[in-house]
Amino acid sequence: MEKFDLVVIGAGMHGLSLTKTYKRVNPRASILILDKGSSIGGVWAQDRLYPGLKTNNHFGTFEFSDFPMSSDGFGDDDHIPGQLVHSYLHSYAEKFELLQHMRLNSNVLTAEDQGEDGWCLTILDEQDPVKPPSTIWASKLVVATGLTSEPFIPTFKGQDEFGAPIFHSSEFAKQSNGLGSFQKVIVMSGAKFSWDIVSAYASAGVEVDWVIRASGHGPCWMTPNRLTPLKIIPELLLQTRLVTWLSPCIWGDFDGYGLFRWFLHRTWLGRKIVDGFFFMMEHSILSHNGYDKHPEIAKLKPWDNVFFVGTNRGLLNYDDDFFEPIRNGKIRIHIADIEGLSHRTVNLSNSQTLAADVLICGTGWKDTPPIKFISSNELGLPGSPSAITSMHTSRADAEILSSFPKLALQPPISSNRKRMSLNKETAINEPYRLYRFMVPPAYINHRTLAFAGAYRSPATTIIAQTQALWITAFLSGQVPNIAGSGQQFEDRIMYETVLHSQFGKWRYSRGFGGRFPELWFDCLPYVDLMLSELGLNRHRKHSWWRECFEAYTPSDYKGLVEEWINLQE
Repeated sequence: MEKFDLVVIGAGMHGLSLTKTYKRVNPRASILILDKGSSIGGVWAQDRLYPGLKTNNHFGTFEFSDFPMSSDGFGDDDHIPGQLVHSYLHSYAEKFELLQHMRLNSNVLTAEDQGEDGWCLTILDEQDPVKPPSTIWASKLVVATGLTSEPFIPTFKGQDEFGAPIFHSSEFAKQSNGLGSFQKVIVMSGAKFSWDIVSAYASAGVEVDWVIRASGHGPCWMTPNRLTPLKIIPELLLQTRLVTWLSPCIWGDFDGYGLFRWFLHRTWLGRKIVDGFFFMMEHSILSHNGYDKHPEIAKLKPWDNVFFVGTNRGLLNYDDDFFEPIRNGKIRIHIADIEGLSHRTVNLSNSQTLAADVLICGTGWKDTPPIKFISSNELGLPGSPSAITSMHTSRADAEILSSFPKLALQPPISSNRKRMSLNKETAINEPYRLYRFMVPPAYINHRTLAFAGAYRSPATTIIAQTQALWITAFLSGQVPNIAGSGQQFEDRIMYETVLHSQFGKWRYSRGFGGRFPELWFDCLPYVDLMLSELGLNRHRKHSWWRECFEAYTPSDYKGLVEEWINLQE
């Protein structure tokens, strides 16, 4: 049996960053990266790319601090093409000699806990599925598959009679080879990826019926390319300290500015300032998009309060006016549930029937990793309620609501809203319960297991490289804050885990915060938290003014790994 000091599952941004960091700190370690795909990149893998795919980020905000992305041939207003992201990640892997550790087309089926000795992995060769699965021993295991590794596709009544393709939005490029020859396209979902697919077909002259579930979250919030008369890049606004203070954050005091946050959320005047900020944000987006200027475009007006929505947002990063095909009838919007399917027909809850050559489902992802874990310990993954964590939820809720009274004023939930699946395997009763969103509390002292990328955020690269360093330190027992034992220590670890995961339920209640971490306005404080625990400087600007009012970008964290290595000497 092959044995490795570290096995990383997932060759996307988090897996690559983790491997590069661990290798730098432990140059003699034997490392293996496993990925079931045929190319590196994760969501930016070659087989997920399609013409017109772009990031929600601008140049300079979606790169690693030690490997700048070239913007040659592009302007300041340009979003990054998907093909360029894939090429960038491949160049990153070449630069830091990660390809030699890579084993693609390798699907990890099971991971069996071997105690302090590590994990035994069972792996299927995707290129030869008839071949018996192999086994690998990992002294340390990092799961870096993120939250977008296994698509969720609902089952429809009459599906066997449909006679046309049904596929998940993530398979768009693979299934339709660009756009395919479909002429009667139906897209289901109001999420950002669905906007992209609808736009791609409309731009190619194909008419689209766009179905947004009446019982779902509705259309996502779509932000213009620039915000306010100052023309601020949206993702930079979220990575500016002043703006992070305006949002409740239970770990926010790790930024060292707790007094400002206390004033804004615990005083009458402060709460008025916060309310004013989010009112202006909502008004600006609604006005820019002109929802009330056309009856069909009005159907895309978001249903939920912008304050309580997490990452169910996107940017209008299209070359043409997205709304024009709606005005001219090329895109038809239906607010209804799909009641069932018949021969090449989609039947809606409003009694409409739609002819279809294809049904594309932007129905999200399964919350649990696509690996079967065999362990007697609780893993902190979505599933059945935990008796241990339930002991702390009431106390955590009380602390959250007393710290941020606004979170107790939750907007009403529509009586029509329901999850798409009641299947026990896909209906999740418990969210991710990982310490610092990375480590199952039961493995704090074992130091054999961690998860990277189990969150959603616009600040992916900044968080990915910081998580990589934190996990590297953790696996080596070099995070002082979690060096301890005994019941009091275990209770503290579990309570902080529950407190942070429970916060999402209240802060992003109209998003997915009750299921997994959504780091929207909280991304910079989260990075501060990790840096603080590693003993690194979290205030990386050169003046108080810049620290508060200038946005953080990946370049501000250049040299982070070397700083930490020097601290250990």
